[in-house]
Amino acid sequence: MQRPSKQSTLLLLSLILLVISLSACSDSPNKVPTPTPSSVPFLSGGGACVKLGPRAQPPYTNIQVSDDTYLAHSEPMLAEDPENPLHLVGGSKFFTDPAHYQFKIGYFASFDGGCTWLDGGVLPGFGTIGRTSDVSFAFGPHHEVYVAVLGQVGNGASGIYVSTSADGGKTFGLPVTVFSAKAAQIFSDKPWIAVDQTKGPYSGNIYVVWSYDHNGVCGYGNNCREELAFSRSTDGGKTFSSVQLVEGHAAFCTNPAKGRPILATTCDAAQGAIPVVEPDGRLVVAFPYIDLMSGSIPTRLVVTTSPDGGTTWTSPVLIATIHDINGIFSPEHYRNLSLPAFACDPKTGQLYLTWSDKGNRDADILLVTSKDHGQTWSAPVRVNDDPVQNGANQFQPQLAVAPNGVVGVSFFDTRIDPRHQLIDVYLAQSRDHAASFLKNVRITTQSWDPAVDAPIDESGLQFIGDYQGLAADNFFAHPFWNDTRTGKQEIFTAAVPSIRP
Repeated sequence: MQRPSKQSTLLLLSLILLVISLSACSDSPNKVPTPTPSSVPFLSGGGACVKLGPRAQPPYTNIQVSDDTYLAHSEPMLAEDPENPLHLVGGSKFFTDPAHYQFKIGYFASFDGGCTWLDGGVLPGFGTIGRTSDVSFAFGPHHEVYVAVLGQVGNGASGIYVSTSADGGKTFGLPVTVFSAKAAQIFSDKPWIAVDQTKGPYSGNIYVVWSYDHNGVCGYGNNCREELAFSRSTDGGKTFSSVQLVEGHAAFCTNPAKGRPILATTCDAAQGAIPVVEPDGRLVVAFPYIDLMSGSIPTRLVVTTSPDGGTTWTSPVLIATIHDINGIFSPEHYRNLSLPAFACDPKTGQLYLTWSDKGNRDADILLVTSKDHGQTWSAPVRVNDDPVQNGANQFQPQLAVAPNGVVGVSFFDTRIDPRHQLIDVYLAQSRDHAASFLKNVRITTQSWDPAVDAPIDESGLQFIGDYQGLAADNFFAHPFWNDTRTGKQEIFTAAVPSIRP
């Protein structure tokens, strides 16, 4: 008689854990679908956030993630272990003084599919740095977790740092400096991290991109360049390469700026860049090319690619020209931007990019896709399904593509409140590679007020963050957002059953 394999034994044990698990996310037996033995991963020491029963229907249980004494939390991001969908790691701003816009970056981890969370507190090793911000996460090929942050010192100096966790996000080591500069020289902004998970020659490479602001403080009318900085690590985050500026040149990058040559075509106004790695190891970076002079020129969404791990780069390709959200949704007082979200199908390499687009009356979520490494892009598809120009705003989208190709987009939405003041989180999913989206699903079990206990940013605006998080696998999508239902900004999530392709 043939002995069962170790993998089969682990799968059987994991199925037993699923059946006997009593620590489910929901209080109802019909909240999530039943995984099959052939598709359930094994996670040592953890139960699963499921109960047996028919497919879940909304409302979905909202789980509070943050559990600490910090005064507010915002700008959450989330990553999922590609080899274990029960393993999630995220983080956010942890505010120490919301009235004066003072905060650090803290982190969370879940080992049961988002049912329960470890609130790890602030990342260690940043004691001499006044603020840490703009968090993003990525898993390495051996389950290690990397986190990239912006660090700002009180005297104006700034830098980009990466910390590593060898225990799945339970703890993080001291940060490694990717790049730092003194005050009044360079300001580093909005870093984002990606790791090559392929089996190719660049497997394990860690890539970080960010806005490299120099030649003056960036603001309308100032003499500034906001170039696209890139650095990589080939030794598991122990060291990083010297900075490369990789924004390139394109015929459409002609926005005027103080001190800029009239005929210049450098795409040197890059803000909110995001890297992804395609299945063949190609590195692709999308970023908005913005107007630094007056804010009146529409933002262009741009993509550049590297076929060789960041050594060489293609010329930027225009994705779309957008109607910017730049400021507030009157009469509200929280700030907003049209920062995009960018993702890649982990099997086919198809690229997806989404953003909030301010039309004639309200903001909608639009999405485009590319099947040829970003060289050509589809026409935009409207993701939200409320009536056109009904006054509701959809904004701060996040994007995730499951291994089976299902595309998920989560976003903030004001459609329920007749005044369009209170906010909910919605999720849209597509099974046809974003040619169309199924009916939007409300994720939040109650609407929340963005004015409640809002921190005040340096411009005097209320702050609810510039972006939110989302992770997805073949079973669940995990929106990850900040919410004020408790009386202050806390981080919440939900395990939403994924549609089948």
